Amino acid sequence: MFAGCGSEGAADDDVARGRGLKAAALPADAQARVYESAARAALDVGPSLSLLIHPRLLPAAAGYAGGQPVPPDVARVLRERGIIRGTCETPADSARPKRTPTCEARAPGYVVRFSDVFQLGPDSVQVYFAAERYDTPASGAHEVLRLEKAYQLAKRGGTWRVVREARVPRSSE
Repeated sequence: MFAGCGSEGAADDDVARGRGLKAAALPADAQARVYESAARAALDVGPSLSLLIHPRLLPAAAGYAGGQPVPPDVARVLRERGIIRGTCETPADSARPKRTPTCEARAPGYVVRFSDVFQLGPDSVQVYFAAERYDTPASGAHEVLRLEKAYQLAKRGGTWRVVREARVPRSSE
């Protein structure tokens, strides 16, 4: 089990992401590269896949409501590297109707959301990644698809590589 994925104590009962871990002090470029590695591990990122970023990070608490804003420099780097094509804020509560959100974009795809990057060791971090399929006003409805995973990454030669992954149970919603 990953650090921050299990039940460790009453003091952290409301923490669902990064329990017992501290946010890593990474420059925007490094943080964006961690996010890029997580997105590439979860999805087949390429020119035919439209990814939009949610304007808020995943909150530490269970669910999707709240979260700190995505640092603008991180979003800029992700856009410059061709990982994201824009932003879209999806409804936060899990009790919403069972349909895909609608985002203004050229093509349907996924809204991605990341947690803080948590420090594990000198050259290793952990990040949570969520993706939710979205529709466009012109695309028609698609089947609902949401996933959340936790990734541990190691820095090797200046590159962040996923070394472990875990599916996050739906109870975090």
